[in-house]
Amino acid sequence: MVANTQSFILPLIILVPYLSILPILFFDRKHSYNISIGASAISLALTALVVYLSHTGASLAFSIPYISYFSINLSFEITSINLVLLVMTSIVFFASSLVGSYFIKDNHKKYNILFAVTEGSSLALFLSGNLFLFYIFWELAEVSVFFIIFMFGGLERRKASIKFILYSLASSLILLIAIILLYLHVTPHTFDIFSIIKYAYTIPVEYQLIIMVMLVFSFVIKMPVFPLHNWLPEAHTEAPTTGSMILAGVLLKFGGYGLILMFMMLPISAHYTKYLAILFGFSAVYAAATALRQKNLKKAIAYTSITDMGIVGIGAAAYSILGNNGALYAMLSHGIIISLLFLIAGTIAELYGTLEIDKIKGVMKSFPGLTYLFLFGAIALIGIPLTTGFIGDLLVFLASVNSFGIIGIVPLSGVFLIGVLLFWIYERIFTSRPETNTSYHISRIVMVGAIILAISSVCLGLFPYLLI
Repeated sequence: MVANTQSFILPLIILVPYLSILPILFFDRKHSYNISIGASAISLALTALVVYLSHTGASLAFSIPYISYFSINLSFEITSINLVLLVMTSIVFFASSLVGSYFIKDNHKKYNILFAVTEGSSLALFLSGNLFLFYIFWELAEVSVFFIIFMFGGLERRKASIKFILYSLASSLILLIAIILLYLHVTPHTFDIFSIIKYAYTIPVEYQLIIMVMLVFSFVIKMPVFPLHNWLPEAHTEAPTTGSMILAGVLLKFGGYGLILMFMMLPISAHYTKYLAILFGFSAVYAAATALRQKNLKKAIAYTSITDMGIVGIGAAAYSILGNNGALYAMLSHGIIISLLFLIAGTIAELYGTLEIDKIKGVMKSFPGLTYLFLFGAIALIGIPLTTGFIGDLLVFLASVNSFGIIGIVPLSGVFLIGVLLFWIYERIFTSRPETNTSYHISRIVMVGAIILAISSVCLGLFPYLLI
């Protein structure tokens, strides 16, 4: 049952985006975007209230019976793990809602409805107290993002969206089977995440291993990790700018969050952390090296996501509180900063009519504000002090060296290569002599969205104790 009045905040955070669908259906283009912005702003404000209440020691947990026969409740709760991801999700969706009208020119109601479903599902997934809800909202978010890419993406959007959904369906199917196996073999039978953690020792070792392998496959597809990463660059290249912001900023974290839960739920996973760390480390370095060869701006940025999610995986595989905190803060940082970089890339595509790096020149002379924001995003992504990236990278590498020794510093080369890539892009398209004429001006709302993301990175980088 509901623990206290304050606990109603959690379902309210989730319901606000869903409830916004009704007025969106009855208002015109301008109002539909205003409703979307308002709903995201309310969810962000409620998230800020949750952060405050968590620091006062309030217990925030909401639960009502749903399917009693299978002990399934509609349960949502705040923990030290999901609080970080709740903040990240609220910030990214608020910034994305602000800039939606600049990038989406047609079918505004359909877009805002899909946006609301994605937002509500993402918030619900991170707040879910049981694996049944976790899976339901995982699927809802995937399907709505598929339609965002399919309906509002670029020229090759259909191919990219179908590839995205095929990989996603494979990930979801494996996840569903693993969840069913967990339910059947834990005693007592339950979908409740923290009950599974408590009674995980009752699961036979052979089933723990099978479940672990299945969960790893599911989560590395979603993160993604080499060699199951091929869907990501195409999806980002063809997705609308806000779709890329949501996909990279939030949906990739489903896999990272699931990975942390897996290590908590399955004791046997402690015996395989080193092998998984090697996989994540190789993926991080490989993606960074591959990014250097890209000629498309969004595709290059997409590969940096694979590197950063590899670093998240290393933090989770460190199998320690320090590693978990590092992985969570690395996800927070990546979610905010990669959204900023995709927002800038999408804006450049609107201004110059192309994403080809060789065809974009002299952005700094025409748009200095955009240039400085990209430079900030570049240094934040590689972990410069006073940003969220510094906190996340520092915690991950301390944890990985403590758990794996010298091998734990190998992914640093991936961060270095990302830095080389981003500063090469900065020199190539921002500070070079202008050769391209532009016919548009940057919308103020785009700059506001970018500034919100940048300020969020600095504030949470200066005051990490607010979340961890």
